[in-house]
Amino acid sequence: MTTLEYFKALALALRQRKLSEDQIADVLRELQSHLQETGAHPEDAFGSPKEYAERFPKGSTVSRGSKVAYLAVAVMILLIGVKVFTGQVLGISLGLPGTLVYLAATVIVTFALTAWSNVLQRQLPERTAEDLSRTRQNNGT
Repeated sequence: MTTLEYFKALALALRQRKLSEDQIADVLRELQSHLQETGAHPEDAFGSPKEYAERFPKGSTVSRGSKVAYLAVAVMILLIGVKVFTGQVLGISLGLPGTLVYLAATVIVTFALTAWSNVLQRQLPERTAEDLSRTRQNNGT
């Protein structure tokens, strides 16, 4: 696992522990500083990202990725509810082809929101990404 992959996995693990973006950025900045001073690899120095994240007390922040995941669930429930309401209460039928298209669209929208949620959960905090970029430029890598 590269250092960047480690940082992203750690950011995810810290978000799962509900730490704020500022707290995550601070942890990653301290980790980066330690690794620069010692030249160690993060897994050798701190263990797996999940193990390292467990050292921090749980917070109460709901990450952007989690909010998007909640939105995905709400949209899916809403779209299925609309289909049931129009079919059962209003008696409007889309027929088999229309129903299949509607359900496929529901799955696609839910999948897209879930994928976006996963991307957000694994992103580095903005400040950390900028710091890593500057460090790589200064090191010529």
